[in-house]
Amino acid sequence: MANPSRRGQVAGPVSGQIRGDEDTPNANTSLILPYGLQLQQTINAGTTSVTIPSGITFVYAIAVGGGGGGGQGGGGAGGIAWGWTLATSSCIVGTGGAPSQLGGYTRYGNVIAGGGGGGSGLQPFLGGAGGGLQGTGGGTLGSTNYYGIPGGAAAAAGASGNSGGGASGGGGSNTTGTSAGNGGSGISGGGGGTSSGTGSGTNTGGTGGSGLAGGGGGGALTTTGTRNGATGGNGINILTGAVLSGGAGTTGTGTNGTGGGGAGIAGAGSNASASAGGNGGLGGGGGGGTGSGSTGGAGILYLFY
Repeated sequence: MANPSRRGQVAGPVSGQIRGDEDTPNANTSLILPYGLQLQQTINAGTTSVTIPSGITFVYAIAVGGGGGGGQGGGGAGGIAWGWTLATSSCIVGTGGAPSQLGGYTRYGNVIAGGGGGGSGLQPFLGGAGGGLQGTGGGTLGSTNYYGIPGGAAAAAGASGNSGGGASGGGGSNTTGTSAGNGGSGISGGGGGTSSGTGSGTNTGGTGGSGLAGGGGGGALTTTGTRNGATGGNGINILTGAVLSGGAGTTGTGTNGTGGGGAGIAGAGSNASASAGGNGGLGGGGGGGTGSGSTGGAGILYLFY
């Protein structure tokens, strides 16, 4: 079956990527973008049908799952997958997770990107892990991604450092102390944990992990003292290479202390507002933690041919 780009079908480094002999890397060549092809379609959540021109047999797809919604901890970023697939007339593009819930998965042909983990410790499907429940140990393990790369380890109970790296970041540890664990960085960033110390001290949430898409920042609660919500993780616009920023958290005395949303691959994360965590950016950003919760960023699908 002929490839419409008329290149030699030489196995690439990931997912059976089809590359031509003329595919010579240079300073402007991305590890994800297909060399020599143009972006033809950008498909957002809610669209289920695809029209591919006659004669196009293979399509190169970049799929991003929806980010996890923020809950007690920040939501994890959606999974990201890319590669060649047979052209098909249908697709699924995941929505962002509701507060504390998993993000939806995105699929085109055999390219599948899972949703990010919810901010209440829900296990992700091929996405970044969300921070765990208030007062528990670590967040969930970052999921192994589409290519079999292992996810980052969840933070240990009470840990304040980053969890592991890998394809997706592990969720940051929540703690009854004053400083929660940060989300792990990776292809999909993990959500930050929540600090829930008592008394009149200062509590600080864990920062969302960064990657191609970032996890939501964790929050702070319980204390009558200062509550510092954390910043969401940064993402990268894979079409331009521009860094997209995670949203800022809120700070207050005996109030606020919510996390900012993580950036997706197509939009910055939203800032937190009072008791509401910031929403995740378009393209898989995780929602910020605590308060009334937040939604993850919707997934997105790019098609090249």
